[in-house]
Amino acid sequence: MSLKLTFYGAARTVTGSKFVIKTRRSSVLTEYGLFQGHRKKALEMNSRIPEDALSADAMVLSHAHIDHSGNIPRLVAAGFNKRIFTTPATIDLANIMLLDSAEIQERDAEYANKKLEEKGEPLIEPLYSIEEAQAAGRSFEPLDYHETREIAPGVKATLYDAGHILGSAQVLYEIKGRRILFTGDLGQPQLPVVRDPERVPEPDIIISESTYGDRTHTPVAEAKERLQGLLQDAYERKAKIVVPAFSVGRTQALVLVMHELMTEGRLPDMPIWVDSPLSLEATQVFRKHPECYDKETWEYLKQDKDPFGFFRLRYVKKVEESKALNHINGPCVIIASSGMCEGGRVVHHLKKTIPDPKNLVIITGFQAPGTLGRRIVEGVESIRLYGEEFPLNCEVEVLNEYSAHADRTDLINMFKGYDPKNVKQVFLVHGDERQTLALGKAVAELGYEHVEIPEVDQEFELR
Repeated sequence: MSLKLTFYGAARTVTGSKFVIKTRRSSVLTEYGLFQGHRKKALEMNSRIPEDALSADAMVLSHAHIDHSGNIPRLVAAGFNKRIFTTPATIDLANIMLLDSAEIQERDAEYANKKLEEKGEPLIEPLYSIEEAQAAGRSFEPLDYHETREIAPGVKATLYDAGHILGSAQVLYEIKGRRILFTGDLGQPQLPVVRDPERVPEPDIIISESTYGDRTHTPVAEAKERLQGLLQDAYERKAKIVVPAFSVGRTQALVLVMHELMTEGRLPDMPIWVDSPLSLEATQVFRKHPECYDKETWEYLKQDKDPFGFFRLRYVKKVEESKALNHINGPCVIIASSGMCEGGRVVHHLKKTIPDPKNLVIITGFQAPGTLGRRIVEGVESIRLYGEEFPLNCEVEVLNEYSAHADRTDLINMFKGYDPKNVKQVFLVHGDERQTLALGKAVAELGYEHVEIPEVDQEFELR
């Protein structure tokens, strides 16, 4: 039986996750994420729609992050009308995230068109509208963890907890006796809020992420102490602290850790703002799905505590309140999206924060090449925001311990959990080329014979 696998994104890069598995009878699309990074290239990649993605018999979505889900509205608007299977928590998160993404698309297009009109150049359209994002949400079909369902003729799917964000899943496909594991984005053990990744039953083929294929995180247990030290030092010098954070997952984890520090009497006495309407909505979804929590977060619930709320913490929704934060001097903490600093309210806060050497920016997650966050981590002399140059004088600290991605050790341990003789092929995706190649070498050294590093649009015959 012919069984083909084609990758259309997250190949030798981190964003734009999507691939199609095709049999003679049917085909299944996994993910349909947004490419992020250099704007012109991202727009070009996000605008194209592969024909076999459009004609697939079903889609499975591993989790709600925009690099995995963010282009679904465009696909649905182009005519994709099949069911999209994912966990109930992911449905709730994806619905709010796609609406937020649509609002950003429309705002960005409006802003760009003002400039283009002045230059007499052709205007651009947003990738999709708010109405199209709402329509896409009606395609979701809940699939619980460990529930096996035939999602297309001859194709069964079972979801297992990936431990990455709320509702995230690994996908195990069963097609004519072959078991194909897609890891999705694997979390690292001991992350706040979510459970650790599950071990999936022995597969024949593995499609694995490789975000940190060449890097090892400091243990999560040590991260709380480091965060407390950074907050205390910044407090003593009256610094404004800006924390770019993903609205879903990272923000809730940071809030929970700060809650723990407050309970222990070790949180400096300063205000903390979460300045992201999406974070507020996402936190409500987290409260709705305690079935996804780990044991430690359950302990908060048993004590009648809200894991995501305490008296020094304020969630900011209105634009006027967000603007008011620009005029507040330290000491204070502002957690704002987006996590890679490519848009959202964090950009305005960076304008007011980075020129002052006493201030602090804490980077808490992966920064894709070409993003503003990556340039900040690389320590450029200045950054351009809304047409103006701002000197990067403030302190910058990287706190990758709270990364929601497994590191090299975690990924290798996952591969060690399977017998290489029983795995016919391995495909490594969702990583910069250096990370993916490094992990590929390590996986091959474990005894896996057929390790592939796909290119975008590359098709493979499955063994």
